[in-house]
Amino acid sequence: MPEKVKSVVYFLDNHEWINTIMGALMLVTGIGLFINYSASINQLMIIIGLFSILKGFLNFNNFFIVDSRLRHYKHKNIFITGAILNIIIGVILILNIYTSSLFLITLTSVWMILDSIPYIFYVVTRRLGTQYKHNPFFLTYGLIILCAILNFATYYTHIWGPAITLGMFLIIATVNIFLFLKEH
Repeated sequence: MPEKVKSVVYFLDNHEWINTIMGALMLVTGIGLFINYSASINQLMIIIGLFSILKGFLNFNNFFIVDSRLRHYKHKNIFITGAILNIIIGVILILNIYTSSLFLITLTSVWMILDSIPYIFYVVTRRLGTQYKHNPFFLTYGLIILCAILNFATYYTHIWGPAITLGMFLIIATVNIFLFLKEH
């Protein structure tokens, strides 16, 4: 088999290309939400619902990455749990477009935190990012918690809309994906 074909087969067999494509898609959408910050809550919930479902499949992918590299890692099923929760929340966000704005904002805030739990658990148990003076994972996960709080606050304030906090979340989650790929 020629070398070019072998490299393409290796690239497609390697699970990390899905993470790269998902990260790029999240980055572009996050920047787009900053530009179109006046999007309606229904438009945002459909976008975030789709990303929640995609992040669920990304968690399945990360489960297979962890499973193929670390067979002895006993907490790898947390990615499966996170994947199922992401997909359920995504379906709820897409189908329940007629519920109250407070419920949708609260659900997206909870999703931001729930989506990060498998990664936080993995980073802590595997001690990723410890070679840096300040662990970048803790910084980005702290920013995600701040985004979730600010997203919830968008219901009570009219200074900024939820598109800005959701865009910040997507950009920070993209940084986490690329940090995860770099450390892994």
